[in-house]
Amino acid sequence: MPGSRSSWRAGWAAAGLGAGLVVAACGQVPSLVTAKAPATSSPTPAAGPGVVASDGSPSRPTAPLAGLPAASAAAAARPAVALVVAGAHPVGLSSADVVFEEATAPVRYIAVYQSRQASAVGPITGTQPTDRQALSVLHPLFGYDGSVAPFFLKSLEKANLKDVGYANDSSLYHQTTSQGVMVSTAAIMHAGGGKGGAPPPMFLYRGGGGALAATGVSRVSSVRVATPGNGTQEWVFDQRADRWALTGWGQRIRVANLVVQAVDYKKIGVNRRLGIVVPTARVIGTGRAEVFSGTAAGKSGGTAVTGTWSKPKPRDVTNYFDASGALMAFQPGPTWVILAPPGTRVSTGGK
Repeated sequence: MPGSRSSWRAGWAAAGLGAGLVVAACGQVPSLVTAKAPATSSPTPAAGPGVVASDGSPSRPTAPLAGLPAASAAAAARPAVALVVAGAHPVGLSSADVVFEEATAPVRYIAVYQSRQASAVGPITGTQPTDRQALSVLHPLFGYDGSVAPFFLKSLEKANLKDVGYANDSSLYHQTTSQGVMVSTAAIMHAGGGKGGAPPPMFLYRGGGGALAATGVSRVSSVRVATPGNGTQEWVFDQRADRWALTGWGQRIRVANLVVQAVDYKKIGVNRRLGIVVPTARVIGTGRAEVFSGTAAGKSGGTAVTGTWSKPKPRDVTNYFDASGALMAFQPGPTWVILAPPGTRVSTGGK
């Protein structure tokens, strides 16, 4: 992993830290990564809750997982709600701040909510090892519906999250004939008593006019992601909304950032006698990352950068670096992360 780490306790630092700023959680204390300085002007990170801006004036409270202004300081400080969803027609993902898409059969979605609520999310599915790896850093309220293996549930006891699963709080969930088990984020939040505190920001966010990366930025207007066994997704850049839109879905998905994160998948045996195995994404380590974000200042089309990702431990955030070793600066707004297995093909078009 490029750079070195040193501790700090102020939440978000002043804007002068530029592209060297990233947060990783160890408990609730973020840390600082010093990456190679970009050749161009450094992006300005969005201010977090309670942080004073570089000019000395109080900053507006910011939603930590979206980088957008929060409705209030209390809203910025509330814990995240994480829900695992599976099925051909998922509901409620458009309100999530961050979605991790896991290439299983059926496809699983780890949806994380903090800045917005969703009245119905589902079908809720069982927990798998990827959930612990992806969510420990966020210490969220975690909703799920059982597990295919008892030892998957056992592993949650070591995770830094509050278990609000169906087995513990079945009254929060409701069964529908067509959609399966559903739940609202408000119900999970209420059951958790609002405890846990705000999650750390997952990404460095750029200010107005900032660039996605210091080097290697290209302009594209469409992205096709072909995942082995799970078909092809098509994303189109909406210039007016400055968002990437997923086409061909039953619900409207528009995100500020799309990440195709190359990861390994491990097959875990859950029943040797019957030969049942479960593929799970390995999000600890490092690998290739293709990041697609919003418009570059004064230009049309979305922006794209190929670089690397790094997450040494479960309670670290994932850092995204460009080819020069500088941290990428995401656009404020929701982010969709495709945990892409080996053999995934990504193609782009337009400018």
